[in-house]
Amino acid sequence: MSKPILYYAPFSPPARTCLLTAKLIGLDLEIKHVDFSKKEHLGKEFIKLNPQHQIPVFVDKDGEVYVDSHAIACFMVAKYAQNDQLYPKDLKIRARIDHRMHYENGVLFQVVKDIVARNIYGGEPELNQRSVTLCHNAYADLEGFLQNGSFVVGNELSVADVSIHTTLVTLDMLIPVEREKYPHIIDWIDRVGQLLPDNEEINLKGARTLGTRIRNCMDENKAKKL
Repeated sequence: MSKPILYYAPFSPPARTCLLTAKLIGLDLEIKHVDFSKKEHLGKEFIKLNPQHQIPVFVDKDGEVYVDSHAIACFMVAKYAQNDQLYPKDLKIRARIDHRMHYENGVLFQVVKDIVARNIYGGEPELNQRSVTLCHNAYADLEGFLQNGSFVVGNELSVADVSIHTTLVTLDMLIPVEREKYPHIIDWIDRVGQLLPDNEEINLKGARTLGTRIRNCMDENKAKKL
């Protein structure tokens, strides 16, 4: 194949992370949209690519398949970027970037999953207090990371910033980041947003898609209880 393929859906923060990382390093991708409403993620051909039936999926030019946004973003930078700024070879810096990406996956994104489970699939008509508490705990962690620099690791943009940003802007539309509590996060959101190519069209528009879906489901859940 002439260029790598990214299986993608705009609502997905992890998928947006991969597309934005590719744009940052100038990597031209073939985008294949996966329509979850048509259950394309459960089709036989897609399951062959990723038995976990999740996006994103990255198929490199040699046909090798990679899954998980963190692994994909790091792989793309290591193989295709002109330099290692987004994922430095310096092991000390890389370890800190890896930690922030584990935070995104294990803490911040878990809030999104909790909300989706409760409000889209669980029938709950309002944001659960547990979701809100988990979210503010995650915000407090991030505010702490940002005490030490302009970005989540020091003063250089990295793949960790991209990954965290895509999830954070989604959550901010549901559980707003308050400037009084989290001033460093507010400034960081703007700072990173200005550096991400097509941030409005790819990232914010995609975040609104997921946020609207969740709020529509909550409205439907409320109506069912009347």
